[in-house]
Amino acid sequence: MSTLWYTILGLLFMAYFALGGLDQGVALLLPLHTGAERKAALNAVGPRFLGNEVWIVGAVGVLVAAFPRLEGELFGAAYPVVIAIVLGLIALNTGVQLRGRAVRTAGFDALSTAGALALAVGWGLLLGVVLHGVPMTADGHVHGFAPLSSPAVWLTALVNVILVVANGAAYLAWQGIATRVLTWAAPAGAVGVLVAAAVWYTQNPPGIRNPILATALVVATAAALVATRFTSGGRAFAATLVACALPVITVALARYPGVLASTMDPGATVTVDSAAAGADTLRLLAIGAAPLLPVLVAVQVSCWWLFRRRESQPTPLYW
Repeated sequence: MSTLWYTILGLLFMAYFALGGLDQGVALLLPLHTGAERKAALNAVGPRFLGNEVWIVGAVGVLVAAFPRLEGELFGAAYPVVIAIVLGLIALNTGVQLRGRAVRTAGFDALSTAGALALAVGWGLLLGVVLHGVPMTADGHVHGFAPLSSPAVWLTALVNVILVVANGAAYLAWQGIATRVLTWAAPAGAVGVLVAAAVWYTQNPPGIRNPILATALVVATAAALVATRFTSGGRAFAATLVACALPVITVALARYPGVLASTMDPGATVTVDSAAAGADTLRLLAIGAAPLLPVLVAVQVSCWWLFRRRESQPTPLYW
């Protein structure tokens, strides 16, 4: 049961990194557009914005309910990063949703971009922390903060920023909004993914159980980004969605069945089973929460289908 919920948790975070990364990428690209182009870009993502963001609600809900120990130790070790992510969520949603009510929109555009940057960096840092490990002692608790001074952790954050920028650029290009960012962001992302993987290999973080599988997923991520050079429109956008989602499963499978390694005592590493809630809690979640997941997926798919056409001048404005 714990493995099943860990799989669900991974899928929810993958959905958020891909679709929430789309929102972040569009917001990060706002400074490169004129006023009219900014409005068009936000209008293009408008029908899907809140639907894309809802995945983080589901992911964090499953994390807290099904894996309370993992949530407590990881968030406690990376508390400054978690605060930055929360502030980024508030800033991005506030900036985007209040922009349409403002006479002067520059401040809200800046707020949206700042929030998106905090999110892209924050989630990248959190992935890096999970891959690096935390200072956990034999008592099973983290003592001190996560290793945010590690260059490899920050390199992971930088790569995540490039990935979401490529994702946003591919989406805008698919929507017919001119942007040349994808021509350099996708190749830069592919190179960044490979360089980051090489740096992590030299770091040799503790608790890596499946290096071959992780390497294959890294190559797949880079290949998805390279594929954007040979495709266009929806296919290029689909490739960047895959590239944004794969780092989550790469980090998870690299450690499985471990979930959070200790840099101080290998025996203190948290596994899927030790991080999970009790069997009764997981069964209760299966009864109460699991049936909602197909509904969530169905609503998301229907939203994308209903608004599958490009937004044009007669389209109702969202922001």
